[in-house]
Amino acid sequence: MPALIAAGVGRSDITPPVGIAHGNWSAQVHERAEAVDLPLWCTALAVSDGTEEIIIAECDLLFPPDGAWLAEIRNRITELTRVPPNHIRISASHTHSGPSLSPPWFNAGAEMIAPYVASLTDKLAGTCFSAHRALRPARIAGGKGSCAVNSNRRLPWKPKYPMMTPNPDGFSDHDLGVIRIDDEEGRPIATIVNFAAHPTILAWDNRLISTDYPGSVRRTVEGLLGGLCLFLQGAAGNQDTVRDFSCRVEDARWVGRQIGLEAVQVAERIETQSGKRQITRSVESSWTMGVLEFVPDADADGRVRCLSRRISLPPWHREPPTDQELAHLEDLKQRLASLRTQGAPAEQIREANRLARRATLDLKIARQRSQGTSVEIELQAIRLGRTALVGIPAEPFAEIGVRVKQQSPFTTTFFSGYTNGMTAYMPVPEAYEEGGYEVWMTPFAPEAAGIVVEESIAMLNEVNRA
Repeated sequence: MPALIAAGVGRSDITPPVGIAHGNWSAQVHERAEAVDLPLWCTALAVSDGTEEIIIAECDLLFPPDGAWLAEIRNRITELTRVPPNHIRISASHTHSGPSLSPPWFNAGAEMIAPYVASLTDKLAGTCFSAHRALRPARIAGGKGSCAVNSNRRLPWKPKYPMMTPNPDGFSDHDLGVIRIDDEEGRPIATIVNFAAHPTILAWDNRLISTDYPGSVRRTVEGLLGGLCLFLQGAAGNQDTVRDFSCRVEDARWVGRQIGLEAVQVAERIETQSGKRQITRSVESSWTMGVLEFVPDADADGRVRCLSRRISLPPWHREPPTDQELAHLEDLKQRLASLRTQGAPAEQIREANRLARRATLDLKIARQRSQGTSVEIELQAIRLGRTALVGIPAEPFAEIGVRVKQQSPFTTTFFSGYTNGMTAYMPVPEAYEEGGYEVWMTPFAPEAAGIVVEESIAMLNEVNRA
């Protein structure tokens, strides 16, 4: 049976220099990254059916490139591969142990951000070019498992103020999606893993550049199966891991291994060549023995399709920052810098850091929520045979991803945030009454989640009919 698609993979090291600004936590005391735990990677997959081509690149970054930077990278990839920009997906694993990608609320290490970010454009484009040049005959299929190392992270605590910690009674999505891509001989070219959990095990006291748990997922899968593994973060807006915030490298390794081992079990059960096991002959022994052999189908679905669409979502309006709020933030930054200069105790610095970063976040979301009458996002649906992937530039709650997967016409469907840019959290409507960090940080009105589900299903049906 001839292969119906072509696939290729590539990888590059995108680890930033030690000393770069490392500001992803309000409770942190340090400013610069002091060492590397695991290197950060960009892993790319190119797939073609001879009619359409797509490229998926996933990066160990807090957020994927956005706005003009995303457009620049996509155009650069198109120049190298001729794959249309809207057929290119760039996702982030959402590791909180990566570098700052924009100027933080402090100065140390900030001078290293712009050169690092500038270097990523060609690194990501080159990785995608490498994957595209490696295209070769392939087969693809998907499957699903379950892994209970994630949890809802919104624990009822004070009125309108849930605590951010594992909540086993809250809604969780333990689904673990796997797409396996083999060459003509059945050897793995790539394995794609989709799971929803914040990579926040290495939290505020961690001073290391790291992938957190996604790097261990990849290493586990690749070590047992071969080929390269892409980790596509799921709808993790309200999902963490059961060992969150421990700041222990060994906990990140443990969580990654559990996900990776389950992914390997699922992948081992996937037949990328469609067909079924049938009795093909009998042998007379102590009794008549029927011999089962795999009989491939005469035809299989190897179509590749991509649909990218911009949709408008209703905003949750808020007044823009006032001059007094802006001045207050500058005062908080100056106090933090002064305490560092004075060599103040760590807990004083931690508290001053918390106040400065919270004010920074508050003004950021105030600007976002005070602009325009809608929030535009790019919604992308990719079809790979009988599997499909949906990606949005937000941090969606798990309920959103589950609803899309349940209504999808495909046998295996991935739903991801952190894709093709970033806006902010996307809660479900009932969360607004509960309050909490994600609600404080969203620019979206409560009805936005339902619109995304409807549009996602419509696009999946469209690429299914194509």
